[in-house]
Amino acid sequence: MADCSESRKRKNNSSINDLNENENDNAGSSKVVKTKTRYYQDSYLNYGFTFVDKKGIQHPRCLLCGDILANEAMVPSKLQRHFQTKHQNANNKNSAYFRRLMDSQQKQAQLFMKTVSVSDKAQLASFEVAELVAMAMKPHTIVESLIMPACKIMVKTMLGDDAEKVISKMPSSNNTVSRRIEAMSSDINNNVCILLQTCKRFALQIDESTDVSGKSQLLAFVRFSNGTKMLEQFLFCKGLIETKGEDVFKHVCTFFSENDLLWEWCVAICTDGAPSMTGKMRDFTAFAKRENPNIITTHCFIHREALVSKTLGSELQSVLDQVVKIVNFIKVRPVKCRLFEKLCKDMGSEHYTLLMHAEVRWLSRGKVLSPVYELRDELRQFFLNEQANNEFVTLLADPTWCSKLAYLVDIFEVLNALNSGMQGNDSNILSVTDKLQTFRRKLLMWTSEIETTHLICMFPRAVQADPGAVVLHDVIVKHLAQLGDNLQYYFPSLDIPGNDWIRNPFHQQLDLSNLHMTEKEQLLDIASDRTLQLKFKDTNLTEFGIMVEKEHPVLGAKAVGILVPFSTTYLCEKAFSALTLLKTKHRGCLLSVENDLRVCLSTAVRARIDKLSNSLRSLPSH
Repeated sequence: MADCSESRKRKNNSSINDLNENENDNAGSSKVVKTKTRYYQDSYLNYGFTFVDKKGIQHPRCLLCGDILANEAMVPSKLQRHFQTKHQNANNKNSAYFRRLMDSQQKQAQLFMKTVSVSDKAQLASFEVAELVAMAMKPHTIVESLIMPACKIMVKTMLGDDAEKVISKMPSSNNTVSRRIEAMSSDINNNVCILLQTCKRFALQIDESTDVSGKSQLLAFVRFSNGTKMLEQFLFCKGLIETKGEDVFKHVCTFFSENDLLWEWCVAICTDGAPSMTGKMRDFTAFAKRENPNIITTHCFIHREALVSKTLGSELQSVLDQVVKIVNFIKVRPVKCRLFEKLCKDMGSEHYTLLMHAEVRWLSRGKVLSPVYELRDELRQFFLNEQANNEFVTLLADPTWCSKLAYLVDIFEVLNALNSGMQGNDSNILSVTDKLQTFRRKLLMWTSEIETTHLICMFPRAVQADPGAVVLHDVIVKHLAQLGDNLQYYFPSLDIPGNDWIRNPFHQQLDLSNLHMTEKEQLLDIASDRTLQLKFKDTNLTEFGIMVEKEHPVLGAKAVGILVPFSTTYLCEKAFSALTLLKTKHRGCLLSVENDLRVCLSTAVRARIDKLSNSLRSLPSH
């Protein structure tokens, strides 16, 4: 026993000495000891092991229990020890058994990956379908009630039952579609606000109207530069309890604070000219100018043009009122409408119906007057058959009345063309001003021509009704003078030659009185640049101004500052039309329509559907 204890002491001392020697060697050496990397061999399948790759290093994986061991265990002895310790009941299994087991597991993995892949595609498809629903302004339930049943019928008929099972995996419930639209709306809003924070210069277009449920809706659009072109984007839609200027201002300020936007970045605001928007003390633009005194405020050019066209004079206004009475007598009675349509078809007329007059619609008067004038013979015959409206028969048979009606049709055709020309995206103050200035010059030319030659050839229908201008001479001259006076009242500063350097910076004779020395020098640099002159012919004014701003920041910033303000509230009016289709009497209980409108009306910045779909975890159906 003594010998054994002495032997153990010698072994312990020897081990301690060896350990000390190793520590001393490691302390004196700066080299790092690298671990040996082991690799899988086919013979390891006999022990029931395959391998998995983790960051380029192979790790043995047991086919029976699924345990993954360290790379250091990739040796036969350790694999065999794991096999005999945990799987003694499989000692009689050969390599063929383990190979079949490995192939089976690989097939199951492939099937699982295929299932997950289908689920990911279904999720992506649900986003795309939700976007289509929002852009079509349809109820969210249409996917579950119509689109999915129709898709199942189509794919089952065309591709078979398996295809129907695959397409059934797409989420299609009402709540799912609402969540998808909300996620896309949030993504669009975040992207737009990031672009505004980067640009730090934008213009607003704001208008308010009432929806079908009587709720007031405040709509806003924004125009800004992304460095290459000017973008026009839907900003928000907020419900209002009161429509005072202070309430509008509070909603805009709340949106700005929630999205880290500053009033000093807002360079211009365009409104419809309502008192709550354009007052001097307690209205929206007054509050906005207190935050940023340099803001440019614009009364919508389209609204002002509509106000210009409203003044007709007593004679022409009487004709318009009588036309409205004639139309209403037929349109408010369905039986009369059907009888009049049958009469028009029997007489071979080109048109069969009349249009109602709406005072709030810009183009209504011209569209109402034209069918009445073209169907005046049919209308006279219709009222003769009625034998109860001698007043209308007398009017339609009166050449003087018909001559005035013909002139109204002609002049409103011109006014409607001017109004339509100011509508549309990408309109700016310079282009709209040019069109109004052209119309003003036409009025002066027409007046001079009529007074000199007593000819009204510029109004073709009026010429047919009154060739010698016996009846219409004084009426037309008086009305054209009224239009000119109204145009001067609502548009006092149409002639702005000081901005001709924006329209064409390469013109030799320009009015540079509103430019300081640095801006004049940069304008000379631009005018002498042949490359910019060639690019000017292929780009519009806004894109050219943004391009120039990169090289000539002072003059370019001034040009873009003039081009970025909205000239009309056309986008808001377009959005109100979309709101009418979205919030119908059958969906009047909708509390918020902002998400649907943002997805529907956002054309410059779209939702990143792929990113949104990838950010959500797939949950395949069981």
